[in-house]
This record gives sequence, structure tokens and C-alpha cells, in this order.
Amino acid sequence: MARSISTIQAAIAAERQAHAELAGLTSPSATSIYGLLEYVQAASCWALETLWDRFRADVDTTIAAAPAGTPGWYAARALEFQLGDTLTILASGKPGYATGTTGAKIVTRATAKENDQTGKLFIKVAKDGAAAGTLAALAPAELVQVQGYFARLRFTGTRLEVVSRDADRLRVTASIYYDPLLDVPSLQVAVSAAIQGYLAALAFDGFVYLAKLEDAIQAVPGVQDVQLTSVAARTGTAAPVVITRIYETAAGYIVAEDASGFTLADTLTFVPNA
Repeated sequence: MARSISTIQAAIAAERQAHAELAGLTSPSATSIYGLLEYVQAASCWALETLWDRFRADVDTTIAAAPAGTPGWYAARALEFQLGDTLTILASGKPGYATGTTGAKIVTRATAKENDQTGKLFIKVAKDGAAAGTLAALAPAELVQVQGYFARLRFTGTRLEVVSRDADRLRVTASIYYDPLLDVPSLQVAVSAAIQGYLAALAFDGFVYLAKLEDAIQAVPGVQDVQLTSVAARTGTAAPVVITRIYETAAGYIVAEDASGFTLADTLTFVPNA
């Protein structure tokens, strides 16, 4: 980072004072010859250092925009997908969309991870759901287009798979010990909202932690203790998987179970902590 002119000028003055042969340069005048020379040199150094900063910023920007083939690069490209538009080779030599294309950018969440054992790149994508703040899987026809998009973008030799799934479902069986002076129906609503809020706040392709889930419930005013009996998650119609400590979402996002008999209203038991 470029130093200020005053900082450079002070460094020059300190160097001058360190030389006994220059001890006679002690004029208090702001326009002394040696003082003006020091200022001109300081200003020149500042201008050069500023140009170096700008050059470095340009280089960093160019490097950041260059196709790198990293998982993060693939995830960023997913967000640039335009429904119904065709990729072309631009004047820069890179694949992209021609000026004036108007296809909808439907992918709003994306992540990419490489499997160390198989070397395969796994890309998860999702779009905004019908309700504000929710996510949803891409329609089959939309997913086919995204898969074709990556087939043209991928680096030669890269094995990848693009998926878009409905949200994972979380089943929480627990006993909630509460202040007996509270209104139970209102507390039930608050606890359910706390669980759903915790899940909604997870980063895309994030992890569910039992400890943090319990913390979210404990944070509800009136809740005095929580005993998690069983917490499990399922993907699609697959059998639920019991979570012992941590769970990685298969779809990239997760919501509370909505299957009859396993909703939060069915599986949370509220016990007065007398």
C-alpha cells in the first residue's frame, strides 16, 4: 500500500539526519532548497507506489476473473446460468452469453465439492421457492439445461455431476421443559419457529449441528430445559438417517418434516418444569 507523502518525507528527513556530513542542513524555512528536494522526491515515490498499487489491483482482478477450474469457480458459474440462452465463444475467447441475451438467472444457490476418493466434482443447485425466503429444486427441464451448460463449461477431463433436489426433511423428537406459568400453545408456536428459523439460517450446503439446534430451542423465552430424544433427517423418500452430532444436507438446504405424524406438532412434547 502506498505511503503518504508526509510519511515518505519523514523517512527521507530521518535518513538525512543520520549522516553527520549533512548536519548543516537545519534551515527552518519551508522553502529551503534541500527541503524542496526532499518533498519532490517524496512526491515522486508516492506517485510510483500508487501506480504499483493500481497495477497490483488490476492483476488481482484479472486473476480472480480467470477460469481456474476450482470448485468455487464452478459454483460461481452456476449463478450465471441463463435459462433458454445458448453459450457462445466471446471475443475474449471465453464461453459466455452474447450481449442482449435475456434468459432468466434461475439458479440462486450453488455449491461445488470434489470427492477426494473419486475425483468427481459434485455440484448442487437450487432456485427460489414460491414463498419468500424459501428454496426449491429446479424443474427436470431446467436441470437438463444446467447440466448441458456445465457440459460445455467444464475443463477437459473434469468429471462432474449436477443435481437439484427437494429440501431434506428434519424430524425432531424431544421433550421441552418449560415455565408452567406460560401459555403452552404460544410456546409451541415459538419453539417451532425457532427450529425452522435455525434451519432457514443455515448456509447453502451447510451442516445441521445437534448442539446448535438445542441452543436455538433453549433460546426461546420460557424454555428451561431440552431433551432431544431422537433427531433424524431424510432425503426424498429415503429412510430417515439418525443424526448423532452433525448432518450434511444432501439437497443443500433443509426444512422441518412435513409428513403426517412426524411434524414438529407431532413429535415435540411440552412438559411443565414444576
